This record gives sequence, C-alpha cells and structure tokens, in this order.
Amino acid sequence: MATTSKTRHAMFGFGIVAALSGGAHAASYAEILFKEKFEVHIREMVAGGIPRREADYIAYAALARGSYELCGDHLFPKSLAYGSYQQSLKETSLPQTVVDWHIRAFENIMKAEFQNERALMRYCGSQP
Repeated sequence: MATTSKTRHAMFGFGIVAALSGGAHAASYAEILFKEKFEVHIREMVAGGIPRREADYIAYAALARGSYELCGDHLFPKSLAYGSYQQSLKETSLPQTVVDWHIRAFENIMKAEFQNERALMRYCGSQP
C-alpha cells in the first residue's frame, strides 16, 4: 500500500517531535515551547492568504531545520533533519522566497526561546 503525502507528513510530525525530544516528557516540552508561538505565526500566514496546510508544512520544515541547527546530531542525524525539511518543502506550492521568509520567522521564534543556555540544553536533551 502506498503511503500518501498526508500520511507521510503526519508520520514526520510525530517522528520529529519524538526525535526532537528524546521522549514523551521532552515532546511535551517542545510542544509547550513552540505550539502557541508557532500557531500565532501560522494564523498570520493564513490571514495573509496562505492555506493552513501549506503554513503547517512550512512550520514543520522550520522545526526540522531549526532544531538541527540548534542541537546538531545530538537529537537526530542530519540526513533525517534535512530529509524531513526537504519533504515538507515539496508539499508546498508557494514561491521559494515566501517559504524562506516564513521559515526564518519560525526559526527566529525558536532562537528567541533559547537565549538562556540552560533552556537550549534542556531542549537538546543535555543536562544543564
């Protein structure tokens, strides 16, 4: 049975949260950190005319790339991070400049959370 695009995206979403977090406790930590702030930006994208589904794909791409750039191989291999990033981008039909602008916005949200080194270490799965 062929895996549909929607199924692959859902599996990636669950996988990325698990991989980013190293377990259920950290998964809830990642969700707590970014869910509301990502949701605000997603709503702004939708209000600007971008379909919700495409906004979600861009958010997942930013989460994969941003997490790898913040934590490196400590969370998951580069091939998984960038494979997930590329797969999410393939699902959008938006111009690359629009996608890049929104990915940077999501990554800035992530970076803003980690001004404190202890918070970054906790997110990456290291002991502070």
